[in-house]
Amino acid sequence: MTTLEVRYRRLLRIYPSGHRAAYEEEMVGVLMSGAEPGRRFPSPADALDLLRAGLTARLGHSFHTQRGTGWRAAAAVTGLFVALALAGGAVSRLAAGLLLWGRGDPMRALGVDGLMLADPAARTVIWLLVVTAAVLGLRRATVGLAAAGVLVQAGAMLLWSAIVQLPAMFLFWQLGLALVVTGLFAFSDRPVRAVLSGRGLALVAAGTVVAATTEAIARSRAQERPWFDPGFAEVFWDLAYYGLPVLALAAAAWTAGRRVRGRIAVLSAVVLMIAFVLQALDQVVTEWRYSGPTAGGVLSAVVLFLLPFAVLGGGVLLLGLRERLADRGHGHVRAHE
Repeated sequence: MTTLEVRYRRLLRIYPSGHRAAYEEEMVGVLMSGAEPGRRFPSPADALDLLRAGLTARLGHSFHTQRGTGWRAAAAVTGLFVALALAGGAVSRLAAGLLLWGRGDPMRALGVDGLMLADPAARTVIWLLVVTAAVLGLRRATVGLAAAGVLVQAGAMLLWSAIVQLPAMFLFWQLGLALVVTGLFAFSDRPVRAVLSGRGLALVAAGTVVAATTEAIARSRAQERPWFDPGFAEVFWDLAYYGLPVLALAAAAWTAGRRVRGRIAVLSAVVLMIAFVLQALDQVVTEWRYSGPTAGGVLSAVVLFLLPFAVLGGGVLLLGLRERLADRGHGHVRAHE
């Protein structure tokens, strides 16, 4: 075996083992016959082509092995939930912009008329379109619109960063969630309505209505009482504001069945952790700008980066343990019958 052949075989390890077992010798033969005499290293074109094709085959194999496990169905539902959250955040900012607009556009002092409305309006439209396409079962349109949402979020963040820093910082973690939504919908293989059915979608709609109602009440309360009273009533109100929509979405996820709803819970926990990590990382980077990177700051960034993976790994582990115990219990019941 020549040095060139050894290196070709090393490159071929990027393919799945089943693919190599079936085609490795044939592929090595073709590569060696096309190589120039005396060559010791694969050409850059051959190496890139093998890496590209190998990654495509391996990712396709991974996607195929996930069929029927419930993860891809859970990805569709989780993507819908996160898209709803992004749409809700945009609607909330649009409502705040309309209230400020009635008193005079505060951005006029910075020479940018209408940005308080244009930015959230664009984000509202794109994420409502994503939600609509997902509910209607238009998978390709959903992925395309979600990708467009990433561009809208990135454009809004860049525009604000050129004017004032605070809104741009707020949009940074939303850009990360937009990328997550796009990945979830691209990974999914079933429409949301096939996973949740009519009852689940009705609960999603109920949660959306509750969120819109509590947002409208919150806006009116903020006008009537600009100074919040940190009493029991306010704590109760905060629980209702966040808790009722979440309960409605949790009930919708419950309709997906035992296998899928556990995966929705795991993916939702990972998404929440990603949102937290992105906000925390933004604060770390801001500190670095003023005081420079420190050993503690670098360590904090590394720990934050690993947190979503830890949540995903722990969730998968606990879910697998729970399902094995449940299957064992069902097996014992059938044996006694």
